[in-house]
Amino acid sequence: MHTRPPTTQLALLAAAAVTVALLAAGCTGISDPYASGTTRSRSATTPPAPDAGDPAAERGGTIPAATRAAQGKLVQRSVQPTPQAAVARYAQLYANWSAANVVARQRQLAAISLGQARTQALQAAASAKADTVLARSHVANTGEIVAIVAGEGPAAGEWVIVTREQTSGRGDYAGLPPTLHVTYSQVTRTPHGWVVSSWAPQS
Repeated sequence: MHTRPPTTQLALLAAAAVTVALLAAGCTGISDPYASGTTRSRSATTPPAPDAGDPAAERGGTIPAATRAAQGKLVQRSVQPTPQAAVARYAQLYANWSAANVVARQRQLAAISLGQARTQALQAAASAKADTVLARSHVANTGEIVAIVAGEGPAAGEWVIVTREQTSGRGDYAGLPPTLHVTYSQVTRTPHGWVVSSWAPQS
């Protein structure tokens, strides 16, 4: 049997002690990736609920009574018998305005629409109210509907509206030629009729 010199044994014992100390210190920095302290990383892989984007009060298929009542009043005074009629009414109002009535016109559009179209009209009303150039330049817009057709291809599920419009006024707005504009629109069917719910000018 061979024995190591005493100095060698002491060196081995010291090295072992250092190793144990390092392991003990290192273990405090290792955590279970599935422990409760890191559940946030696990939840990132969990798909959101289908209605996660809805207002909290409307999740689970529930719409507050006040919201339903407001939509009911809106629908009763703004619906049309056909999708084409709803789109045509909105397009006529949208394309014909002046600096003197543009705010009222946008609010009128908001009153006969739902969803994105309503929100957009309210935002446009607020923007026009603060726009001093419109009044100073006496800007006005007149337009007529050229076509309203059901969209195909990339526009499937939407209505495509073509209008011929001319903007007039002073300064930069003087002498502008008539131009064709294309808009995509969606409508919503309610128990009372059809109403515009999306309005997206393309040109």
